[in-house]
Amino acid sequence: MGRHLTNIRSVGDAGSEWNRRYRCEWGEVVGGRVRRLRNARGLTLARVAAGFHRPDGGHYSPGFLSRLERGWASPPLWVYVALAEQFGVEPGRLLGPDHVATEVSEAELTLLRLLRRLRIEPDEAIARLVRTVEESANPRRP
Repeated sequence: MGRHLTNIRSVGDAGSEWNRRYRCEWGEVVGGRVRRLRNARGLTLARVAAGFHRPDGGHYSPGFLSRLERGWASPPLWVYVALAEQFGVEPGRLLGPDHVATEVSEAELTLLRLLRRLRIEPDEAIARLVRTVEESANPRRP
């Protein structure tokens, strides 16, 4: 037992039928985003899986979510929307183009923290800055 050579191809073999059918680049990209968001929030696969149910009343297992994160699962669109809701982000953050996953610099994070502390939305901060620049360029004369 166990001493004989076998000719069994691994599931991960690039040419395997299983690999061609169930794995896709898009799934890897979106799955990686799901994993980063889950890890950033300190959530386990089990906790995320418990957070939403299928329309038939069943639930997805932590194993299914693990496959989703690795690009080996292809759930319906509503699953991604439910995951985005559970993480508190817009669905476009998961499903949109790559620029939504762009790394943020420390300076940008500092600016965002300050705006949140002051309870100012980013677009309002920009409007205030533009007004200040315009007022300094065109001072009012009494």
